[in-house]
Amino acid sequence: MAGIDKAAIAWTIAIVAVGVGIASIGGQFQSPVVPVQTAQPVMEKESTATMQPTSTKATMPGWDRIESVKDPGLGHEFHQLAVILPPSDKVYSGTITYDASEPIQLVSLKGPLAPEENSQQPIWTPDGKTKFELTLVDQKSAKGTWKFEGNALALHSMKTTKFIADYKLDYKESTAPMMEKTSTPVMKEPTGPSKVEVSIPTGTSVPGCEETKKCFIPSSVSIMKGDTVVWTNNDSAAHTVTSGSPTNGPSGMFDSSLLIGGNSFEHTFDSVGSIDYFCMVHPWMTGNVKVS
Repeated sequence: MAGIDKAAIAWTIAIVAVGVGIASIGGQFQSPVVPVQTAQPVMEKESTATMQPTSTKATMPGWDRIESVKDPGLGHEFHQLAVILPPSDKVYSGTITYDASEPIQLVSLKGPLAPEENSQQPIWTPDGKTKFELTLVDQKSAKGTWKFEGNALALHSMKTTKFIADYKLDYKESTAPMMEKTSTPVMKEPTGPSKVEVSIPTGTSVPGCEETKKCFIPSSVSIMKGDTVVWTNNDSAAHTVTSGSPTNGPSGMFDSSLLIGGNSFEHTFDSVGSIDYFCMVHPWMTGNVKVS
């Protein structure tokens, strides 16, 4: 329960921020028109990472509305998250229908996992200790319907700019663990392969990140055969993502070439095994992908 409380606190902070954002939007709709020269827009004072959505959308009558905030998960610092149902020891199951200002992904969490519990799914964690099994579904659409089951539900974007989403939620809560159910769960693993994100954080162009294993975040990921790993360079320096090791050199499986800051590289893993990779420009940067 302590693990759930930590994750819930992190997501609750996100929800409070969402509430403030929604209240701000509501206030704008209710305020009379003010001449442009009498007020300095708040938008100009915000940084790129926290700016208001660049696109707006009409409100869906009778739907709830939510605005994203910075994802509190480790390794997701450059993503946006809109929490619909925060982490809980209860199991949520139902259907969400959504209409967002841009294409978004759907996220459900299972957990928290026990310390000795290993998962082949990607992991989401707010502090490195409390860990949840992550299911991310990318329907590559701003609108849709999804049947879900898990201990948390959210909308997600791999961008730094905020998004707005209207949604309708029809769900129920259960105290029974998901794995003990004898009936077929409403929400199964996403059909087809999934994508896992890895961040190249700022400051990795100088030695030191290898001591904390944060040259790539996360430094090691576990995926299934057919899944894709996406590396995003969030550093100002150029890097490479090259299979192999600094000692033995490139293995030839994949190579991003020079990856300029802000750009991404992805590779789909079609065979089972443990694959090491590194940055050819900064060889202290190493990572690993375990494929099952």
